[in-house]
Amino acid sequence: MCGGGVISSVFSGVENAANAVQADAVAKGNAKTVQSAAKLNSKKIIEQGKKGASSARAIAAENGLDVDMGTAAKIQDEFTGDAAFNAAMNLSDSSWQASQIKQQGKMQRNSYGMKSASSFIDAGSQAMGWK
Repeated sequence: MCGGGVISSVFSGVENAANAVQADAVAKGNAKTVQSAAKLNSKKIIEQGKKGASSARAIAAENGLDVDMGTAAKIQDEFTGDAAFNAAMNLSDSSWQASQIKQQGKMQRNSYGMKSASSFIDAGSQAMGWK
């Protein structure tokens, strides 16, 4: 495999095993980062919806409308409802993205694991004189 002998194959196996652990850890960390950012962004979306509803309420009051009934109330509900929906979609999307990141990390971990196993098998076969 490596052409460098038993020692080289063992070191290659150890390196790939370490890379497998690191790839998995990095993927999990990146997934958490995506979800944390989405939570923060969702809070901002909800806050912006509240600000929009508040502004709509103020404009309706300035124009002499009853802000607790009819169209003025519906407009306020639209702002807060849309913000809540968008925040929920943002969180849902981040969960999907996080799962994809974790899946890619697992695939990379498995690839390194196979390389590690191959290197250790190569080292063993060289040590036994099979090559």
